[in-house]
Amino acid sequence: MIEGIKVLAFDVGGSIFDWQTATRTAVRALAAEREVEVDDEAFCFTWRRRMFEQLAEVRHGDRPWQNADAIHRAVLDELAEAHPQLELSADDRDGLNRAWHRMGVWEDVPESLAALRERYVVAILTVLSLSIVVDSSRHAGIDWDAYLSCEFLGVYKPEAEAYRTGARLLGAAPEETMMVAVHPPDLAAAQRAGLKAAYVKPKLREMGSRGGTGGFEVVADDYRDLARQLCT
Repeated sequence: MIEGIKVLAFDVGGSIFDWQTATRTAVRALAAEREVEVDDEAFCFTWRRRMFEQLAEVRHGDRPWQNADAIHRAVLDELAEAHPQLELSADDRDGLNRAWHRMGVWEDVPESLAALRERYVVAILTVLSLSIVVDSSRHAGIDWDAYLSCEFLGVYKPEAEAYRTGARLLGAAPEETMMVAVHPPDLAAAQRAGLKAAYVKPKLREMGSRGGTGGFEVVADDYRDLARQLCT
């Protein structure tokens, strides 16, 4: 157990929620309906990569303020042009975009979150929209003490103010808050903002998962291991 920690702030896209299965299943289903071939893995990894690239443009003031739903949907317009065989109508694109709202969780997450909530305030701190994380949490049957989406903080991670504002809204100082994620860059940014960091090994190949983990306060093999380390 790490002394002085009151709040665990979880990244969720890829860390808690399995975005790959949800989006790739939706793309495969649409391709099968159209009886066309598409590389669903490449499609969905491009979708997510371009979302973060456009999010960076929002952060830098080069694009109007938007939430993740709007950015995901804008990227689909690009992907529709790159995959004309899918013949994606506006309704098709809207339907695909809803895949982000029905993400599942890794099998060790529910019991681990329940254990952690007995000792800590356990919250989401994410660049994803509030509606995405609420809908996906309900879909997966998991509960949180709080949902913090950067769309309401006025600043997106990995800007330091996003982490500090999240901690403040949860009634904790930065040093009393631990960011939990599978992405070393996210955790390193949280540490630079004064938070502690817990790294959990990703279940699947995950963008943004490169980087050393030796400087983090906690390194866990999975969420059961995280709960064991933080609760005993």
